[in-house]
Amino acid sequence: MRADSRDDSVRPHGHGGAASPWDARFAESAWPTAPDEALVEHVETLSPGTALDLGCGPGRNAVPLAVRGWHVTGVDASSVGLAQAAERARDAGVEIETVHADLSDYLAAPRSFDLVVLANVHVPSADRPALLAAAARAVAPGGHLLVVGHHLDSLGRGGPPDPDRLYTEERLADAFPACTVEQMERRERPHDGDGPPLVDLVVWVTRDGREP
Repeated sequence: MRADSRDDSVRPHGHGGAASPWDARFAESAWPTAPDEALVEHVETLSPGTALDLGCGPGRNAVPLAVRGWHVTGVDASSVGLAQAAERARDAGVEIETVHADLSDYLAAPRSFDLVVLANVHVPSADRPALLAAAARAVAPGGHLLVVGHHLDSLGRGGPPDPDRLYTEERLADAFPACTVEQMERRERPHDGDGPPLVDLVVWVTRDGREP
C-alpha cells in the first residue's frame, strides 16, 4: 500500500526498506508543527499512556503527545520525516520512539496501544479496509483510535486529487471491527491560501472491552 498525492498535512505510507519519495519533500519544505485540532480536543481529558502515531512524518502529532506525557511510537516510511520528528522531540525536551517501516508491515504483528492516531493517510479504496481494521486492532481494550482525513467534499481544494482515496461517512461506516464509533463528523477548516474551506472527516472510536 502507498499513500501519495498528499498536501502538506498528508502522511506517507510506503515501503520502509527503501528511500521514500517523500524524503525529498520533507527535506526541502517546512512542514506543519501544530497538532491536528481533533487530537488536541480528544486527548484533553485522557490520562497519558501509550500512543501510536501511524504515518507520523515530522511529528506534528507525536511530539505534542509526548509533551503531554504520552509514551509515543511514531511509524513512517520516510526516514527523513522520522529524523525531523526525533529532532523536534529533543528540542521539546521529550523522547519518542521512531520506527522506519511500511504501515501495513508494522501492523501485521500484534500491537497494543492506549491511543492510535491515523491522521491524513489516504490509501486507495482497495487497501483502506485492511489498514483501518489493522489500526483498530492495535488499540488496547478500552483505548481509542483517532482517524482524520480529507473528506470527498475537499476534492480540488486540498489533499489527494484522486477521489478514490478521500473519506466519506459511508466509506468508513463499517471500518472498525470490535470498536464503538463515538464520533464521525464532517468538519470544515480554513484553507491555507485564499480558497474555499477544506473539509475533513474526523472519526473517534473506542475499542470494545476493557482488561481487568
